[in-house]
Amino acid sequence: MKLLNVLSFRLTGDFAAFRDPSVTSNQTVYYIPSKSAIIGLIGAIIGVQRGNKLDRIYGEDYINLFSVTKVGMCLKSEPKKTTFFTNHRSLKETKSKPFKTELVENPKYTIFVMTESNYFDRLRKAIEKREYVYSPYLGHAYCPARIDDLHVHPDLNIVDPEERITTCVVLDESETYRNDFEFLLRRVDDTNGRIIIERHLHHFIENNGLVMRVLKHWIPVKSRFRVERDRERTLSSFISVNDEVVCLY
Repeated sequence: MKLLNVLSFRLTGDFAAFRDPSVTSNQTVYYIPSKSAIIGLIGAIIGVQRGNKLDRIYGEDYINLFSVTKVGMCLKSEPKKTTFFTNHRSLKETKSKPFKTELVENPKYTIFVMTESNYFDRLRKAIEKREYVYSPYLGHAYCPARIDDLHVHPDLNIVDPEERITTCVVLDESETYRNDFEFLLRRVDDTNGRIIIERHLHHFIENNGLVMRVLKHWIPVKSRFRVERDRERTLSSFISVNDEVVCLY
């Protein structure tokens, strides 16, 4: 069995603005970043641009980084949003329109990254030295990111998550992708913890191309959950880190 090298780091900021791309008239945001947002942050750190051609949104370097990288995350802060309104004035007529903007307050995440050795070493060195090619941010340039608490987790294996504990985001592969997929999480402690479910536009590589599906992400909040049932996965897998399982996707 091939052993895996995974690194983790703490990602925080004063605000985050991971936008819902399906909402255009106002700025609605998610509590957690999508995989695409995390890959974009990694690309900023090590200098892999998303793309710079008008006819292609994603460049070859970015697609390669995306295809060889899996990420996982834990939400470590109390999910809280703030909302404010501004007036946007039309350039065609003398009218203004109110525009709602949401931001997540004081977000804190632990991010896990598994990727090939070239990207892995570049990311590790950049975080250790705090030398980033481009400034990392949390969804928008006015939400700068802070990165610290780097850890390298060597020699990990893919594990069966059933009957194991997790506090991390779990990807649901059922709706819009696999009708036969199912899993079950059950809280194991008596806290005020809960699960938030967000539907993200999830990108993945299939048949050598980039595919998009809206998939549910189950987000534990201040609580531990046991994976009681889990089907064989296609887009994601689990590793064991510090006696908990982390879903990588």
